Amino acid sequence: MLRWLRGFVLPGVACQKDEDDLRYEILFQDLDSDGDGLVDIVELQEGLKNWGLSSGQNSEKHIFEAGNTNDDSGLDFEEFMQYLKDHEIKMRLAFNSLDKNNDGIIETSEIIAALKSLGVNISEAQAKKILQSIDSDGTMTIDWDEWKYYFLLHPAKNIDEIAHFWKRSTIIDIGESISIPDEFTEQEKRSGDWWRHLVAAGIAGAVARTCTAPFDRLKVMMQVDYTTSLIYWLSLDSSTYIITQLYSTNEVLSIFLRTGK
Repeated sequence: MLRWLRGFVLPGVACQKDEDDLRYEILFQDLDSDGDGLVDIVELQEGLKNWGLSSGQNSEKHIFEAGNTNDDSGLDFEEFMQYLKDHEIKMRLAFNSLDKNNDGIIETSEIIAALKSLGVNISEAQAKKILQSIDSDGTMTIDWDEWKYYFLLHPAKNIDEIAHFWKRSTIIDIGESISIPDEFTEQEKRSGDWWRHLVAAGIAGAVARTCTAPFDRLKVMMQVDYTTSLIYWLSLDSSTYIITQLYSTNEVLSIFLRTGK
């Protein structure tokens, strides 16, 4: 994503750490469009949009809230730097978890294996599309610098969230006819617990609707028919009266026919 930042050459820089700090300072200054020393949520949104970094799902909000440790109106340079350093550590862990053979690069086979472990099966061609979106030097591999700068301002915190980003993005089309909700773990998917959750929720919804439908119908009748409403409140046995009215007007069946609407 931030390929221009990786290619920015800084002469006379002593080490990688100092070079990264200077790059991040340039990044902060570019985001701080009004030059007030703070990057607010609007500036962050505009900056990510201009760089083509916005990944949706309130990504700017997640970054802003994670970095804004003092809960003021914007990120100062120290907060911005600390967020990037903390995020870099998380991305290093994600990179290492993908780099199974510890050779310092990520290949298509490792992307396929990582997604498969999360229950997402992709072809080699789809894995190559993911790799090409990050690979900036045409080697068909991803080194640490390419990975770091690509996810530098991405809200994903671990390999699971990165995999979900790949799954949802336009980079690949998984083509699933039925998708299991992302909040279920792989263990829950294998054990079938997710089906139990969905079935239980469906039954609970049906029962709740069936129980409330008659009362909804009574409310409508009382709103429409003032006489019925008055008798309801004044009658010593109002419930008996209403039920009698429903039976006499063949409304009992209609109550439950409307339940599924």
